[in-house]
Amino acid sequence: MSVLTFTEACDFIADPFLNQTIYEDNIKVVFVEIDPSAHIDNIDYFLRFVKDSHSVNLIIVGILNCGNEDLSEDFLASFDILLTDSQTSHMPVFVNDLSETILELEVKINSNPQASLVLTQLLRQKSYKSVSSGLLLESFAYGMLQNGSEFKDWLEQRGDIHQSIDSEPDVLAERFDRRLDICLNRPNRSNAFSSSMRDHLFEILQVASIDETITKVELHGSGNSFCSGGDLAEFGLVPYSPDGHLTRMYRHPGLSVHVIAEKMEVYLHGVCAGAGIEIPAFAARVLADESVEIFLPEVSMGLIPGAGGTVSLPRRIGPQKTAFLGISGRKITFSEALTWGLIDEVASYKNQ
Repeated sequence: MSVLTFTEACDFIADPFLNQTIYEDNIKVVFVEIDPSAHIDNIDYFLRFVKDSHSVNLIIVGILNCGNEDLSEDFLASFDILLTDSQTSHMPVFVNDLSETILELEVKINSNPQASLVLTQLLRQKSYKSVSSGLLLESFAYGMLQNGSEFKDWLEQRGDIHQSIDSEPDVLAERFDRRLDICLNRPNRSNAFSSSMRDHLFEILQVASIDETITKVELHGSGNSFCSGGDLAEFGLVPYSPDGHLTRMYRHPGLSVHVIAEKMEVYLHGVCAGAGIEIPAFAARVLADESVEIFLPEVSMGLIPGAGGTVSLPRRIGPQKTAFLGISGRKITFSEALTWGLIDEVASYKNQ
């Protein structure tokens, strides 16, 4: 798909036969150029774009080729993803090469259109403004995609993975006066987030929530990485999606972190993928050293973030950057995460 001007995009989206065109031509994404010559000041075009853009089964990526100081925030927020190659613009995602990024996104979206569209449509609802509502809708969407062809294809390509048995507790907890230290403890698996680790972390966080004498909670990970995301060996093991949904809503570590967010600090290092960034992002303070590599791999698996990432990340960095991370699967460095607000400050690696 070529890059459309803003006027062309408005006409395209307002076409009464758009849904038929999208279906027949198999269009999943459009790229819209925003520059000083665009008729953005035309209120009719603007209102039509805002009205129509979020009701279509289509991902809309804005390419900002001008400063955004004079552009309405409502207008900029109408795009599912907003890109720029200008360091002076703060709201969009900065990329070094717009052409390369456009091609990359188009390839990623066409490779996993179900997951990409569901992620953007979910973020459009802004349900992340309410953590409980956001987690509920995320779980519904995640469960639906578990029955999708993209996830089933990924499982087939992945093949069987041996489930390792941990010889040590997968979560450690130790109390120091009024402080509770929690450590993810599967270093040989880069702290892959297993169902057992989820349950144990949830139980410990529940104690931290109930016990008012605990005034500070610190979470970190052992080994070379904080958490490499969900344990791939367990993906596809739950035979019925409703069972998975009810388990997620009953024992959700992300919600538990949110409940005690003000007394929670998380220390990140190394790989922080999937759940390894989605759960920490609920905390009031996220600290990291410069070794961090943050990314969301779920869309490439035919899924969306399922550990709370469609709630915790947009609350910190906004829905557009969340959609970009999810669809592109790109790794962001410490400096990028700090600039975006995904990390609050630098800290030395903490492993006690």
